[in-house]
Amino acid sequence: MSTQTRDPKGERHRLTVLFSDLVGSTALGRDVESEHLSELLSQLRQIWHRAVAKHGGHIIRTQGDGALAIFGHPQSGEDDGRRAAEAALDIHQWVGQLRHDGVSPALMPLRMHSGIHAGTVLLTQGDIESGRYDLIGDVVNTAAHLSRHAGPDQILASLDALGPHANFFELGAHLPSGGISGMPQARLVLRRSTATRRFEATSRRGLTPFIGRNEVFGFLTRFLSEAPLPAQRCTVVVGGPGLGKTRLLEEVLEHVGTERFRLLRGSCESYVGAEVLQPFLQMLRSALGIGPDASIVEAKETARTALEPWAAQLGPHAESILALASAGADARGGRITVDGVVGDLLAFFTGLSAQGPLVLVIDDWQWSDDASRQLLQALLELPNGPRVILASRPREDGTEWISGAPHLLLEPFQGPETDLAVRRWVPQADPFLVARIHAYAGGVPLFIEELCHSIAANDPASFEARSKQGWIATLVASRLARLPSDEAKVVRAAAVIGNTVPHGLLVSACGSEPDPAIVRALADADFLYADPGGDVLRFKHGITRDAVYDSIGLHERQALHKRIEATLLARSEQADREDAMEALAYHSRGAGHWESAARYAERAGDKAMAAFALDRASAQYQVAMQALDRVPDRSREQSLRWCLLANKLGMANIFDPLSLTDDTSVFERAVAIASSLGETAAMASAYEWLGYMCYGFGRFRDAVTHTRTALELARKLGDHRLIAQIEATLGQILAASCQYDEAIALIDAAISTKQQRTRRHGAISFGAAYALSCKGGILADRGDFDGAHACFREAMALVEGSTHPVVNSVRNWIAVALNWQGRWREAEQLAVEGARIAENTRSLLLLADCRAASGFARWSAAADADGLLQLRNAAEWMERRNFQFYTSVQYSWLVEAATAEGDVETARRYAAHILRRAREGERLGEAAACRSLARLAARRQDLSLSERWLQRAEASAGWRGSLRDAALNLALHGELLAGQGQGEAARQTIIEAAEKLKAIGMHWHAEQAIRLFIGTPVVYANDQLGRAQPCAV
Repeated sequence: MSTQTRDPKGERHRLTVLFSDLVGSTALGRDVESEHLSELLSQLRQIWHRAVAKHGGHIIRTQGDGALAIFGHPQSGEDDGRRAAEAALDIHQWVGQLRHDGVSPALMPLRMHSGIHAGTVLLTQGDIESGRYDLIGDVVNTAAHLSRHAGPDQILASLDALGPHANFFELGAHLPSGGISGMPQARLVLRRSTATRRFEATSRRGLTPFIGRNEVFGFLTRFLSEAPLPAQRCTVVVGGPGLGKTRLLEEVLEHVGTERFRLLRGSCESYVGAEVLQPFLQMLRSALGIGPDASIVEAKETARTALEPWAAQLGPHAESILALASAGADARGGRITVDGVVGDLLAFFTGLSAQGPLVLVIDDWQWSDDASRQLLQALLELPNGPRVILASRPREDGTEWISGAPHLLLEPFQGPETDLAVRRWVPQADPFLVARIHAYAGGVPLFIEELCHSIAANDPASFEARSKQGWIATLVASRLARLPSDEAKVVRAAAVIGNTVPHGLLVSACGSEPDPAIVRALADADFLYADPGGDVLRFKHGITRDAVYDSIGLHERQALHKRIEATLLARSEQADREDAMEALAYHSRGAGHWESAARYAERAGDKAMAAFALDRASAQYQVAMQALDRVPDRSREQSLRWCLLANKLGMANIFDPLSLTDDTSVFERAVAIASSLGETAAMASAYEWLGYMCYGFGRFRDAVTHTRTALELARKLGDHRLIAQIEATLGQILAASCQYDEAIALIDAAISTKQQRTRRHGAISFGAAYALSCKGGILADRGDFDGAHACFREAMALVEGSTHPVVNSVRNWIAVALNWQGRWREAEQLAVEGARIAENTRSLLLLADCRAASGFARWSAAADADGLLQLRNAAEWMERRNFQFYTSVQYSWLVEAATAEGDVETARRYAAHILRRAREGERLGEAAACRSLARLAARRQDLSLSERWLQRAEASAGWRGSLRDAALNLALHGELLAGQGQGEAARQTIIEAAEKLKAIGMHWHAEQAIRLFIGTPVVYANDQLGRAQPCAV
């Protein structure tokens, strides 16, 4: 099988880099004789080499008083970051102990500062200038920057490098990623912690709730609880890295308890410093009561005391066991055989088993050494030996660890289990974020947890990109490095193809049919598995695929992309297949064929838009724009194409701005490019989309400014279609900023023009439908609910039968109007249906809006606590993204509910958001928030403040011409008068408010106003939509 050979100029490696530098070297050079300084630096270099070699690293460069070391070469290890931190601690300690007669005591002790970072670098053979190896990539610079930022005697390590091994150390304060430009999140490594096991270390930051695993949990419980010794005394829990083997054992042991047996625990490590027979020596010391920090003398004395009662039973083995407990397997000398050290430990555990039931639990058995496996086999052959539970990853050769023993396989989480796990760390995670985490982590609990920590500390929009630089990528690289070369070549070729690997493309990439045995081996190694639905392979996790792809050298990667692109083009020419556009865009881009990539990506985006797959369309348009940016000497036509792509990107994004970051730089750049080209039409469209995206992000003042500029340009062109389109856009923006009269005039004019065009061309006008829904929102806010519902009916008629996302936008406005009107059941039913559609179409904004609307309706109708929680969660989705678009509506509902429930902190927090939005011109929720603040002030008997808040609510209603808010303000005025003991004035005010509310169709609110004050009975009249509504008599 032929495959692309690796780049002879260097190979990519996943490495952890330690940069360590002497503090105060300038003063030393000035005050110390050169010969003495040379001797001191020689001692310093010896320390660097000794400490780094001790922990399995390599010094690749020393220069003066600084050293650069790498960990993970020639083979990456998942504990590379831990080993680098251990080496740094040793260096700092040993350098601090240096003394020299030629150096003034005032300059002592010497102190270092160090930085540690991990990532992918290009590693080439070095020379006299660059050192043993030359490292190319940002990882080295980052480690050096961290070192420079660290103070004297400080070690600053990125969390990407340490990963879950961070808690083997005591850590100092965070270095936020924004603390130094371009720096990753980092912590000070202060000293080693007391943690001795990996689970103990990782659990220090908190544990995800124990989820699922019921069948395996039950089996292990029975295995440990059976009174008679089981016929099979060993059970193996098998699962890939991160599937929760250790956590399962912790939960089982806590559940079963240890009253009926003696429990000893050990673990194996891949760590370079791990001792021979590690798990059994750990159990030996634990049984004898030797602490992990005991000195050799203390350990020997403790062991001697503990062994004294049964020295006769151990016979000649006693002294050997004493030496093993205090100094390890090397202390006995000689070969490690059944007759030697293994025999000594066998005698000890045999004697221990004779004293009563014994259970041995060993974690990470895949790292066990030959002597440990030899001892375990001997223990299992004893007639009355201990019961044993092993936790292990699958064997790479696919065979069983212990022949005949039950092997309990742990599977990844399913979707609902991932949802529970994610909400432990990111409580306000929306369903789409949970789904992304599940897909990218492949349901692996540890990966899910790592991604959640990354999300909690950073923007959730880009955790996939960040995870390629994190600890998980090092884990994947370590697994990849252990593959035989023929298997590694296939998995690299598969990674270039993508997460889903069609068999035909894999054959093309490899140059021939891959050996079926290799494919099976990759499945056993947890890299690729066969999809039961077709002739394709899939990567187990998106994380795995991305980490493998990142490890492939540029030239090999480009060659593979070119080969696959040629295969796809040959197929497309035969059948003119549109379904290959996405793949062609991806592989053309990977091959460096930028013009082709732009063309294919745009076609793929257009195809996705036609199917209303807006997220995919957005991604493809961005790929097309990025590809055009790489075209050398781009032509005028290509620049105009870039501007058109920006417009298309806006259309794809505008329906779900909540899923985006508030970044309009692409659209600002489109304005700049169009202006530089002097293309008035392109400028008008660019300004329109810049304005529309500002509108989507809630920046209404900017939106109005940019859209008015677009309208001026369109009028200069005399393009009536474009003028009508921009007028509709401006009308929608003015509606959001509560400039209602101009908004209605613009919307009516635009709709009239659009309707004439629609009659001529027979096309569905989605823009007109949305504009009508915005007009309906204005009328509903002003209390003209009949007019509002007429607009909504007209809007729905325009898009009848369509699945375009604008349909759900119209429905959302209807639900808002129904909630304002107090028609709770109808509002809830419509919003629940809207939420279902939003989930299916992956629209986060509409999902949040609909869940907020249905939650508020449920709470308003029946004080439903779950409804309030649903409303709160939707508001938090918006708040944590700093989202602004029309949020005063949803936030005002939460303020009202929180005030009624006595949750003053929440009410005030979201009221503050609403008042800030009012300064932006969005006043829809202003009066409601002010009414709630007036109620809170009245409860504190601050009548003056209460009156001021009510006056602001009245001003807001008057500014907007909102009869709805004016009537609710009047009802509150009556309520406040009643609270002040002005009964008659309160009665007259509330009756007047109830009449005004009833007149505009807000019958529920009218009834509530009367009921709250005098408890007047009600009768029911039918409203214009046929629903019985309450009105006061």
